[in-house]
Amino acid sequence: MGTNTRNETIKAFLATYILPIVQILVGGVFLFSGFVKALDPVGTVIKLHDYTDAFGLTILPLFLNLAALLQAAVEFALGAFVLLGLYKRVTAWLVLIFMAVMTPFTLYLALANPVSDCGCFGEAITLTNWETFWKNVVMLVLTVFFFLFTTKSGTLFGRRTGRWAAMWVILFPLLVAGHAYRHQPMIDFRPFKPGADLRALTTAIPDSFSYAFIYEKDGLQQTFTTDQLPASDEGWTYVDRTEKLVRAGQAPIIENLAILHPETGDITATILDDTSYVFLYVADKLETADRRRVPEANTAYGYANLHGYTFYGLTASDSTTIDEWRYEYETPFEFCTADDRLLTTMTRSNPGLLLLKNGVVIRKWAFRDIPDFASLEKPLSESSLGRLRHRSLFRVLGLSLLIFLFPLLYFHQLHAGRIARLGHLTTKSTKSV
Repeated sequence: MGTNTRNETIKAFLATYILPIVQILVGGVFLFSGFVKALDPVGTVIKLHDYTDAFGLTILPLFLNLAALLQAAVEFALGAFVLLGLYKRVTAWLVLIFMAVMTPFTLYLALANPVSDCGCFGEAITLTNWETFWKNVVMLVLTVFFFLFTTKSGTLFGRRTGRWAAMWVILFPLLVAGHAYRHQPMIDFRPFKPGADLRALTTAIPDSFSYAFIYEKDGLQQTFTTDQLPASDEGWTYVDRTEKLVRAGQAPIIENLAILHPETGDITATILDDTSYVFLYVADKLETADRRRVPEANTAYGYANLHGYTFYGLTASDSTTIDEWRYEYETPFEFCTADDRLLTTMTRSNPGLLLLKNGVVIRKWAFRDIPDFASLEKPLSESSLGRLRHRSLFRVLGLSLLIFLFPLLYFHQLHAGRIARLGHLTTKSTKSV
């Protein structure tokens, strides 16, 4: 009897104090993972393409896009279901199966290393394959605990309001991803975000050393720093030098930024050192670029040419495709070439338009959002378009959180109001009896 009582006490303690923490951790990780994937679905597609290449698979781009949307929606929904207590038993099973599959898979990734990182947190947080595996081990343990105690967890909704809440939870990441597809990610975690100094990001930081010099005089050796070196006429004789690493160097964050002009070659430094404005019309693949807003790009070039600003097209397509594009759309600006992966990192829109000054990204537009430069009479230095603008991380997150929570709070109030009404009717019925 005493043993049973003690076991029940332990279970009650775990359910009361530990389960909520586990719920927050498991749900939060899934929610965050799904959200950052929804923020940048094109980045998820790129990562999925890395996997298909590594495993020798051929999958149509349409299915990769659908898989990216599905992955973001599923992970986000599972995280929200765990946090909100929706469909508790089914959710516990799905989360457990998900982690039971992903943990050995990430062990294989850590051992075989077919891709450099799993991409589980998109561009927001980059983990090595071994870091991902150990993260999943911890998550698996937490998931097993959640599975065992899931019936003890609470819920904020009833059957009907829970169904509405579940529909909204699934719809929300799809709306976020849809916005990112049509425009740019609301939060840009890449090195080409507005405000980024490309010259600094393409510069390596060398190792830093401290040096000690050993000199000898009258049979005795003494160590000196660089500032304390004795004069040669004092009888000291140089013996040796030692060095100590003070600070490890760092590779450049952007390692493959090379813009090649068809005639003059590498013009990367020229573009980054330009003290005036530079327009870069980026289309990683002209063959698949959206062609509906080409006139706006030509108009932007006309504006840049009028005010003496540099304007280049950037693509990874071959010269034949470039010539066909320029002929078909009477494109007046020159195209330079760059690495395909670099261009998709610059902008997720194909095509997109970047505005630089002094090597700093000032603005970035998806092709749908290119301003009407024909109506802009002032130079950029006198226009708001020529001033740095980047979105506040906290503002975007706060607004996204409010949009996500508002319907859920409404559904919760409906549920709470229904319970209150039922309680009132029950009390009234009891009194009448």
